[in-house]
Amino acid sequence: MSAPSEDPELLFELRADGVAIITLNRPHAKNTVSFTMWEQFSAALDRLENATPARMLILCGANGYFSNGGDVKLPPARGEGALRLAARLEMGQRIIRRLRALPIPTVAAVEGGAFGVSWSLAMACDMIFAGDNARFGAPFLDFGLVPDGGAAWFLTRQLGRARAAEIIFSGRTLEAAEALSLGLVSRLVPPGEAVAQALALGATIGGGNAHAVELTKRLLDQAESGDLSANHALELVYCHTCQAGEEVPRAREAFKARAAAKAAAKVATGTKE
Repeated sequence: MSAPSEDPELLFELRADGVAIITLNRPHAKNTVSFTMWEQFSAALDRLENATPARMLILCGANGYFSNGGDVKLPPARGEGALRLAARLEMGQRIIRRLRALPIPTVAAVEGGAFGVSWSLAMACDMIFAGDNARFGAPFLDFGLVPDGGAAWFLTRQLGRARAAEIIFSGRTLEAAEALSLGLVSRLVPPGEAVAQALALGATIGGGNAHAVELTKRLLDQAESGDLSANHALELVYCHTCQAGEEVPRAREAFKARAAAKAAAKVATGTKE
């Protein structure tokens, strides 16, 4: 079995700038998931769901490695239920659905590798920032298992059936560059910079217009399951909500101020359009 550790198996930080960071923290076992990690993940999501929405969530792994998925050295069963041998997976499925439904932008900052259920966990985020030496894989069949955590669902929706089937049935590993070319990664970054670049994005998202950011995330969620008419209807409600708040007038005044300053600078320097 993996060596025991006194450290929490998941770290949660809510920074002063409003960005939350969840770190998978079993580095002695390549940050593989356990019952304890899922329980601590659930507690972190409770904090995020039951408070004013954070600016953004970053999900990463300790020691420069995302995760190797489920820990095959630990029993996956709990209790005496009919599906007890899949109890750990069922906990993970709930976490993945809750993560995807968070009303804030989410970024998986992947360094090293994301395999098995941890790749599903990363794909549940809105964006994946990956070190250019990162690797991704769903080698479930090699262990006599079916794809879990929604891997087949995520890959089929993103790539179509043929490409998803090739990746799943071959069990092969995707290098970061291929994952980017397939649209499975949002941004490639130098090794070790995935979290830093996610933080830089978090500092700029929405220009302080938190309500607009939250409602935009909700629109993206609806877009996956609804049709265009339903999305348009939701847009109207959200647009009305934004117009009735403080953020639109404030953003408009800020835009006018920037335009005036730009015009004044051109006059001062004699620059023409």
